[in-house]
Amino acid sequence: MTFLEFHKLISQDLLIYSWIRKNFSLTHQELEVGKELKLQHGQVIIMEKGLMVQESKGKKPTIQRVFAGERIIYTTETTLLLSALERTTYSIISTDELFEKLDEHNLLSNFFLQVAEDFEKSLEWQRELMSAESEERVGKVLLRIIKWYELDPVRNHVFPRWLKIYVLAKLARCSVSTTSMIINGLADKGVINVKKTPWILIQDSDVLCVS
Repeated sequence: MTFLEFHKLISQDLLIYSWIRKNFSLTHQELEVGKELKLQHGQVIIMEKGLMVQESKGKKPTIQRVFAGERIIYTTETTLLLSALERTTYSIISTDELFEKLDEHNLLSNFFLQVAEDFEKSLEWQRELMSAESEERVGKVLLRIIKWYELDPVRNHVFPRWLKIYVLAKLARCSVSTTSMIINGLADKGVINVKKTPWILIQDSDVLCVS
């Protein structure tokens, strides 16, 4: 088995994540909705469940990256500021300690490759969004949310409570006014109900018509 074949195998099965959970004594912490967490250089977050986002800096911030479910969060930056959209359970470990143990088990290269692949996926998503018009961007983001939460109009039709116009605007890289207009258009067509909180999915996601 080649290195890349082995890496593909462990990436599919979350083996590095599971290995870390098994080989480290983790101190579990909770981040409440709306609270922020600053990841310092020299630290790695082992995220167990929840939803956190990284926002860009500037006058009109957008959401650059989304971290959901079981994730390893590592950065080469000085700090990484994350905010919780859902209550999040996580642990923090030292990069020095992590890298030493990974290296002992010949997993350090796989760790860095996985981090690079995750970052590349994020860049690809950003490029995909920016190549689309505003209406399609909003549709693409909604479709991702629908797929992640496995929503359907009959059995599971309630959107997550954190989904609001201003959050959707940051995710889709649109202005709040443009996002509001697009969402109201979908509501007028009977696709979603935004008069209630949380929002309700009324029609199948294929009506979003995104490529």
